[in-house]
Amino acid sequence: MARKRRLGPQILGWLIFLAILAAPVAYMLAKEDTVDVTATIVERGRVEETVTAIASGTVKPSLDSMVATGSLGTVVQVHYEEGDHVNEGDVIVDLDHDELDAQVRLAEANLKVGQSRLEQAKMGASIGSEVAATRVAQTQAQFEQAKKDFESMKPLAGKAIRQNDFEKAALALKVAEESLAAAKAGQRENQVREEEIRMAEANIEQLEAAVAVARAARGNASVKAPFGGVIAKIFSDEGEAVSMGMPLMQLVDPSKCYVEAPFDEANAAEIRLGQKARINLDAYRGEDFTGVVEFISPVVSINPDLSRTLNVRIRVEEGADKFLAGMSADVILLVEEKDDVVFAPTEALIREEYAYVIENGRAVRRDVTLGIGNWDTTEIVSGLEQGDQIITSISLTALEEGVPVNVVESLEE
Repeated sequence: MARKRRLGPQILGWLIFLAILAAPVAYMLAKEDTVDVTATIVERGRVEETVTAIASGTVKPSLDSMVATGSLGTVVQVHYEEGDHVNEGDVIVDLDHDELDAQVRLAEANLKVGQSRLEQAKMGASIGSEVAATRVAQTQAQFEQAKKDFESMKPLAGKAIRQNDFEKAALALKVAEESLAAAKAGQRENQVREEEIRMAEANIEQLEAAVAVARAARGNASVKAPFGGVIAKIFSDEGEAVSMGMPLMQLVDPSKCYVEAPFDEANAAEIRLGQKARINLDAYRGEDFTGVVEFISPVVSINPDLSRTLNVRIRVEEGADKFLAGMSADVILLVEEKDDVVFAPTEALIREEYAYVIENGRAVRRDVTLGIGNWDTTEIVSGLEQGDQIITSISLTALEEGVPVNVVESLEE
């Protein structure tokens, strides 16, 4: 039988030495822990850069009026109730107006009297003018005839006719001349009547103004809707005495509304007129409404907590019928948009400098260059490729370069 070959003492020593050296490495490998992580896939698609309001905005109607009375009085009738829709010009509240109605009737009666006097003055002036013109024509004819008779008798005076007849002709001429002068003076007196007409016309203007004032005062007793809308609040009841300028009800136009929201002053350079906006309401969770920036405050507001904000007004473009005045609204402004770009979850990017991807079951650090982005997603300019598996649970203290990882759906708290 062949004899077994024994290992020499030197070789056996080396094997024991190597076993001693390898034992710690094997022990470390056996003890290396696997880290549970959450992860997602780097995709390609649409990315938006946005600015979010630092606090909820408030829905406000474009038309919101405290409808007031223009006179003193007592409310005798409120024609509508809260929530009712009214059209522009509808009478919504009536104050007592019996005395005002009487003043209107008195002013209108005075105007009629004035108009009658004006007509009388015009008629008198017309008749006087005709009479004066007739009288002047008559006396002018008489004067011409007397003058003609006198001139024809003058060469014959003391010869063919008696002196007495000549003197009668001279007297008749003188009388005719004086009558003509008197008729012309009477015609000039008619100018006084013309002045009376002008005074009567001026009086008519005063009386018409008095009627307008009386009617305006009466009109103030019937409060009308300045625009079509919905009655949001009624402040006065029937029988209540009100004073001039006292609000009677709140009228709003819900068909056109806007959202006013505060933004951090640091975002002022990114906000522009005409910018698109995304609006969310608590009453319609998960539904996005679109809007457009229509006003940017020219000043920055200093708040009680010393923070500084810029108020921005966003016009609601669609779904305005779902917006109620006073609602809170979350507003996001779209600063820039890009399509078909590589992007990753913003939460997976560490200090906007690097990220961890999974390669061969281990975490591998990748330095990244970023483009536009928001709280949810960020454009990847370089460092990651579409399809890379990126770790999203970056807050894990055990996460570091080279550690073995195990992807799970969620981490237990």
